[in-house]
Amino acid sequence: MPALLGLLVLLLVGFTGWQALQAKTELEKVAGDFDALGGQIASGDLPAARATLAEAQTNARASVRHTRGPGWWVAARLPQLGPNVEAIRTVAGTTQRLADGVLPDVVSTAATLSPDSLRPVDGRIDLAPIAASEPAVVRAASRLATESDRVQRIDPTPLVTQIAAPVEELQTRIADAADLADRASRAVRLLPPMLGGDGRRTYLFLFQNNAEVRATGGIPGAFATITADRGRLTLGRQDDARTIGEFRRPPTPLTAEERAVFGPGLGLFPQDVNFTPDFPRSAQLVSGMYRATNRRTVDGVVSVDPVALSYLLRGTGPVRASGRELTADNAVQLLLSQVYADIADPDRQNVFFDAAARSVFDAVSSGTGDPRTLLEGLVTSASERRLLVWSAHPGEQRLLAPTALGGGLAAHDPHAPQVGVYLNAALPYKLDYYLDHEVAVRSVSCVGDRQQLTTTVTLRSTVPKDLSSLSEYVAPRAVPLFGAGTIATTVYFFAPEGGSLRWLSVDGEREKVVRQSLDGRTVFARTITLKRGQQRSLTVDVLAGPGQTGTPEVRTTPGVRSTGLGAIQTSACS
Repeated sequence: MPALLGLLVLLLVGFTGWQALQAKTELEKVAGDFDALGGQIASGDLPAARATLAEAQTNARASVRHTRGPGWWVAARLPQLGPNVEAIRTVAGTTQRLADGVLPDVVSTAATLSPDSLRPVDGRIDLAPIAASEPAVVRAASRLATESDRVQRIDPTPLVTQIAAPVEELQTRIADAADLADRASRAVRLLPPMLGGDGRRTYLFLFQNNAEVRATGGIPGAFATITADRGRLTLGRQDDARTIGEFRRPPTPLTAEERAVFGPGLGLFPQDVNFTPDFPRSAQLVSGMYRATNRRTVDGVVSVDPVALSYLLRGTGPVRASGRELTADNAVQLLLSQVYADIADPDRQNVFFDAAARSVFDAVSSGTGDPRTLLEGLVTSASERRLLVWSAHPGEQRLLAPTALGGGLAAHDPHAPQVGVYLNAALPYKLDYYLDHEVAVRSVSCVGDRQQLTTTVTLRSTVPKDLSSLSEYVAPRAVPLFGAGTIATTVYFFAPEGGSLRWLSVDGEREKVVRQSLDGRTVFARTITLKRGQQRSLTVDVLAGPGQTGTPEVRTTPGVRSTGLGAIQTSACS
């Protein structure tokens, strides 16, 4: 009898192995279907997408059928074989649920919502397709998040290579898809009300000038209002910070930590509201100043920099501003450097800045150019933290906060240590056009559930040796204590939440530092001077918070040539 039972088990397992091969074949077909479907949706070929979806559903259901039966039950309980069996069954089940429960919503949404449907017509964006797509997009995002969580729970360690490799690839791809779906879900819920679908909205628009660096990018050199009414956007009069004014007392009180880390100017001068890298806080401060001066409240704050404008110009094509042609290739150099050489009067400079911003705004709001390229420009601007948005409406702000658009200081992945490296100009000149900076985070070791990291920022001055080509406004010839052409920058290091900063070295030499804190995070600050052509580096030893064993994240100030993203290394705990 035992021999008979053993033979039966062998037969069941052998039959299961044959079924597994069939399941593998069907899953490979589904993977091909999913790839084809993505391309068809991206190209707008919806008839082909619907046909591919039907084929994917058939193949996915077949893969699930091949993972059922008594042989699978037995195989799942055998040593070594069990985890592989369970992994195959989980992947097959997830594939079917994606094909039947997620992708139909994706295809139906693609039929009503596309880059072309978002193109403004007569200065107005049609909000109806966005609102109509909300139920399907939100539903798909929720289901995709559930399936991603299910797949992430598969431990690839005990799996054979033939199964582990595709499982790990699936984990990465489904996590990326879930993240994209989450962003789409937030967008369809935010855009209709924020674009005035439920009533007129007014936003304060900040134009950040990276030639004088601030933690979120650059000094707010120009301000304007934008109104949104049922999808129609209107840019109001543009002025500089003087129209908002300076204050003896902050309209929005600062915390003791903010005063200690950034100084009182954070709450007194509109040019300094983004000394803090926390954009929602900057937006609160500047909207409070605007309210104090104009006796009007705003529904939110939107900020861009010249690099973001250059990305938008890729989609709109060239525009004219004060008799000059502004293109994707020359916008940054023209707005952050050449204008100061050509126009000495700051008031006339502001006239040109206003004309440039208005020309790009008019091109975007009129639907000029390629909507797909324009959308890509918006996405790139947000990912590099050059396009930032804050809403005064709490429900909307909760949706914005975890996104790149939100520009917040808080980390949103409890398992990933987030390091911050931010820059503020220490001299009030426009030399930071010639400042390059790079940030790299390396995971050195993993002890228990904590990582040790080293964070290095390299600063480089590209100020020309001959200053004659630069105006006095950009590079004054008499700068006491520093010298002409010197860049002075205060670098702020932020530890991960629950972590710490342990030591700082400058150009390889250890230094004593004063530890400060802001919103529960340890902060180091060090002012660095750079002579023309000089390069210097700062390195900080970082201890991540408990449980932060994932791949480190780094956020930094977006510069003229540097993005708001740094180089990172895989976690030493992985």
